[in-house]
Amino acid sequence: MFLEESDLSPIREHVGDVAAALTTWRPKITAKGVYPVPPVNVEGRNYASAVANMNNLFLMNFWGDGLPLTPPTEELVKWICTGTDLSPDTLVAKVDPRGAMATVHSIAVNLAMTGGRPEYMPVLIAIIQAITDPKFELPAVTPSTNSNYIGVVVNGPMAREIRLGSGYSCVGPDSAHPAGQVIGRALALIVQNIGGAIPGIGAMELYGGMRTTNAVFAEDEEGLPADWPPLSVERGFKKGENTVTVLPLSSAVNVTIMQSDYSDVNAAGLGYLHRIAGNMRAPNMNVWSASSNHKSPDFAPGLVLLPRTWAQQWSQMGWSKGKLKEWLRENTAVSWADLQQWGLTRFAKVSAGATETKPVYMTENSDQIRVVVAGGAQSAHAYWMQIGKSTNMVSRPITLPAAAKWSGLIKAAENDLGAIPAN
Repeated sequence: MFLEESDLSPIREHVGDVAAALTTWRPKITAKGVYPVPPVNVEGRNYASAVANMNNLFLMNFWGDGLPLTPPTEELVKWICTGTDLSPDTLVAKVDPRGAMATVHSIAVNLAMTGGRPEYMPVLIAIIQAITDPKFELPAVTPSTNSNYIGVVVNGPMAREIRLGSGYSCVGPDSAHPAGQVIGRALALIVQNIGGAIPGIGAMELYGGMRTTNAVFAEDEEGLPADWPPLSVERGFKKGENTVTVLPLSSAVNVTIMQSDYSDVNAAGLGYLHRIAGNMRAPNMNVWSASSNHKSPDFAPGLVLLPRTWAQQWSQMGWSKGKLKEWLRENTAVSWADLQQWGLTRFAKVSAGATETKPVYMTENSDQIRVVVAGGAQSAHAYWMQIGKSTNMVSRPITLPAAAKWSGLIKAAENDLGAIPAN
């Protein structure tokens, strides 16, 4: 009813009924609790046929994403639930816009559908807790026409143990580090199947972006210079804690930081920073109209991903992470003329106090510039991932199961997948 050129006459004709339903209706709840959904039985002439029939059934019921799914059998889901000490019927969060409750069991079902493993559960549970925090604004992110996907940065030693990529292709496919793609796809299915984010119904994104797998990766903490704290420490956690930090993103652009006219490495480094800043200054309305969030310590205009080689090079040239972030803040400011050209003066007046005589900064302070070291060990490129509909980051600790159980899960993964590879 609310698409372009829709007929709104039914609303006008029954506006009184609509108002009454929105203001006086109450659900007839007689009991509260978790009620198990009966399993679905799918048959076929053989196992492969049954799997194909299951995939067709799931697509018809809007339970899939268009890619093949693994049957979430009772045995498989039970195995995945061993990745946490929480009982399967534990309520984790209410997932909007539908408002259905995600339990440990329902999270495990969606993870099973993507071919997941039990050691992925602690990260996925922490992500669900983070995106359902009111600061993340999931009820605005999911139904938006903005093509949002969820960025997830994992810090801590468990990232390597579960084979979560922080190096080459860290936000893309990598058979040696499959965790990011699998967790990200399970996250998309949870937001769809539990939260109701069905395209054209509960999710109105015009293009969809990277929402199939989102962007789940680890920070390259081994490659960090000594004076560059990891994102988790900047977010208030102790170094070495296992954490997730989430934020809605809308796009990403590769920034080439090589092949310059400069022979001096210091001049080249400054030139590369200008290239990064130039991409950050793009007319993203989500940043310049963020009137309610601009002063929040959780505000983020996006993520700057830098390879370890250049992070270390900038550190050697005397650029602490704080200094580099301050430089980026100063050099991403825009003028009133820019805002006029982009048609954003009205929004920027409210969100950033823009005037015709002073530059308008992307953030209130340099701490809100978010720089993460990740990517391959070569130094040729950086990556700018700009913010989506909401502009807040949310961080959560990751709770692992008991030490003996966790150790057993990691050993089982080594038996299945081989030794843990280097990033």
